[in-house]
Amino acid sequence: MAFTMEDLRDPAGDTSVLRKGFRERRYRERAAVCFGHPDFRQAQALPFEEAMAALENVLDAGAITPEEFEEARRVDAVIRGRRAQGWLHLALEISWVVDRGDVERAVKRAKIRAKALGKTRPAVAGRELTEGAREAIERLHQEGRPTVAVQDEEAVWPPEPQGAIHD
Repeated sequence: MAFTMEDLRDPAGDTSVLRKGFRERRYRERAAVCFGHPDFRQAQALPFEEAMAALENVLDAGAITPEEFEEARRVDAVIRGRRAQGWLHLALEISWVVDRGDVERAVKRAKIRAKALGKTRPAVAGRELTEGAREAIERLHQEGRPTVAVQDEEAVWPPEPQGAIHD
């Protein structure tokens, strides 16, 4: 089979798909490095099958709607780690450039995933964070809903706010 130069050109968008896939694998494989924190130990990506089984169980029990199931199953990864208070899960949205929409999706999906996994916080990760993403994360923190942000594999863990809303 012969290839032409046209075949080798990267159509618009293909590179972004490859970059996103690379980032997703990188954060899952290096969860302990990227998310490890003195108060978040044994960090690991939950296997997709385990994360989905937990979601299917709450769907079957009627604790979430089919629409919520469809939303929550699209999370890019679920990271689990041990805290002094017990297990904490991160509903992770991954983008090359994290924007406000990524933060909003992480919040929505974390809320649904909490019904299946227990305490779950939203998290976003990427090479860069837009100003809109930073503003959304700060607003959430001020509301007592801390969100973990990872930029270029360096996690920023907000301090636990006073009177925090616990999911």
